[in-house]
Amino acid sequence: RAKFKQFVNSDENIPREKMIEFIDQRGQLRPTDWPADGQPQTNWQAPSDDVFARSEKSWVKVGTTSDFDPNVGSPILYGDSQLAVFNNAHRGEWYCTQNMCPHKQAFVLSQGIIGSFEGAPKVACPLHKKQFSLEDGHQFDGDLKLITFPVKIEGDDVMVELPALEEVDAILGTNGLRVTKSDCIDITGDALKVPVRSSVSLVTEEAGMRNTTLVH
Repeated sequence: RAKFKQFVNSDENIPREKMIEFIDQRGQLRPTDWPADGQPQTNWQAPSDDVFARSEKSWVKVGTTSDFDPNVGSPILYGDSQLAVFNNAHRGEWYCTQNMCPHKQAFVLSQGIIGSFEGAPKVACPLHKKQFSLEDGHQFDGDLKLITFPVKIEGDDVMVELPALEEVDAILGTNGLRVTKSDCIDITGDALKVPVRSSVSLVTEEAGMRNTTLVH
């Protein structure tokens, strides 16, 4: 049962509607369109490079080593914030980052592929393959950055050094990062604005062309 939990350290679930708005299209619900790059809610950045530098931190147990499968990421929940813990068994190292990919604000990094970039450990976002350092969070192929948190193993316990819950939620809380329709390009709405020539007009024009041909 534990393997099917949304978060390793909690029985709580965050429904999909809390992470992205769903809209009705012809009687069916679907996720709203992702915003284009450069629009609001894309290319997210923390308020500063080390936003929690002055925060008082403590070590928080987020599970045991057996809770985290090797060489993959696993999501954990801290208040309203989704984090990702990576058990890089190939290197004998553990990492923790935000679970939200800053490119499109999708909570998917725990599903990313672990690898290396020029010898440095990385995770690649499963959506658009943005590559981030697991050590300090910087993007190898761009200017985005993840917030990272130290991890240590005490016996069988996996410990993450975290600021106060309220401070983390203020920056990484799921509710504050939810993608909504108002911030997205409405592809279907824009399509309706394109003028469409009626079939009657086309028939009339074709008839006129035939008549002109007969006159000549």
